[in-house]
Amino acid sequence: MLKDLRASKAVLAFALAMSLAPGAGALSQPVNAYPPGKDYAGVSGSASENARIEALCGPNRNAKDGFVPTPALPGQTRAPQVKSAAFKVEVLATLDRSVGLAFLPDGKLLLSQRAGGLRTVDAKGQVSEPLKGTPQIAGPMGTSNTGPLLDRDFAKNRTLYYGYTTAPPAKGQPYVGKILKAKLSADDKSLEDVSTIYEAPFLAPRRLAQAKDGTLLIASGEVASGGPNPQSMSDPRGKVLRIRTDGTIPKDNPFAKTAGANPALYAVGFRDIQAADVNPATGELWVGENEPMGGDELNRIKSGGNYGFPVISYGRENGGGLINGGKTQQAGMEQPVYFWTPSIAPSGMAFYTGKAFPAWKGDVLVGAMSGRQLVRLQLKNGKVVGEEKLLMDRCKRTKDVRQGPDGLVYVVTDETPSEILRLVPAK
Repeated sequence: MLKDLRASKAVLAFALAMSLAPGAGALSQPVNAYPPGKDYAGVSGSASENARIEALCGPNRNAKDGFVPTPALPGQTRAPQVKSAAFKVEVLATLDRSVGLAFLPDGKLLLSQRAGGLRTVDAKGQVSEPLKGTPQIAGPMGTSNTGPLLDRDFAKNRTLYYGYTTAPPAKGQPYVGKILKAKLSADDKSLEDVSTIYEAPFLAPRRLAQAKDGTLLIASGEVASGGPNPQSMSDPRGKVLRIRTDGTIPKDNPFAKTAGANPALYAVGFRDIQAADVNPATGELWVGENEPMGGDELNRIKSGGNYGFPVISYGRENGGGLINGGKTQQAGMEQPVYFWTPSIAPSGMAFYTGKAFPAWKGDVLVGAMSGRQLVRLQLKNGKVVGEEKLLMDRCKRTKDVRQGPDGLVYVVTDETPSEILRLVPAK
């Protein structure tokens, strides 16, 4: 453990030094320093598809970014494009700009709103009034709330979890992130027995997941494009944290006995995770991570793992400069299962296990905001062997994706207003 502590301190010292250096560790380069080449695949998967989607939707914000870093592992990026069976898209409902989606036992959908609060949507698309008892949100993170996450025993206990940020308690102080635990009323109209089970300055809950052992996994974001926070062992930004459902810290957390470390830390070294799901086949947490510019990652999370940001990255600074000189590998730091250049901005994730789309079984679906698509990744032995880009013709940002109890796929668009889309196999 002492060896791990020394290593973590060394990495943190390096990251701090890098952040304080001129240019914050990035070479000064214009955004268009890497113009697209002839084989440019872009956000649409091919030059011809880029042209078709641009004519339909207008130019993508990342269309001119031709930066192509060399992957460390075979099959780590640009998997072969695949096609699947046809489906039709139904618009179930439109409502206030939405963030997350869960399915209630009575068949309703429960959604969180970007501006705060929760609503339900029934099978006919009827949108409820805002639920009573939800907290006021505020913060610098754009989307300052996440959830709802239903407890695995929700059918018995009506318990759910919701993460959000609040305004600083006083001028000059940091915002505070909180994890709320509550019960949904029997009539689905309000939250009851509301309590805060965990809170911390600079905690920025982006996604919540419940592990097979019942503990809660919290993805906490970082917005800075090159700062040291993700490598800090005390700051919650750029981390995955693990707590019990009563807010206490599990004694087997990987850094629980590391001097100076936040005992809630489970994995470190992320930019901004906005997609997360537990693989039902393995029990592992998988996440989709937004890098500043390009290099968005699909990661399989290991307890105690360091995923490198901002020491290593396949992306660049928001201004176009390289992060840490373009370094993409370092001993002791995890490589992504897969990465995207240019950026797609992953948001929302679901492992597909249903019967409605048999060709998708075992695959992972990832939403994309700037990529304006839903990505289907074929997995084999934990690696990506094929990629399909869906819903691009709709020209909409995707915020969340979930498999319904009916085996259909439900998508929340990141628009004003949001659409709740339902993907149904074509007859």
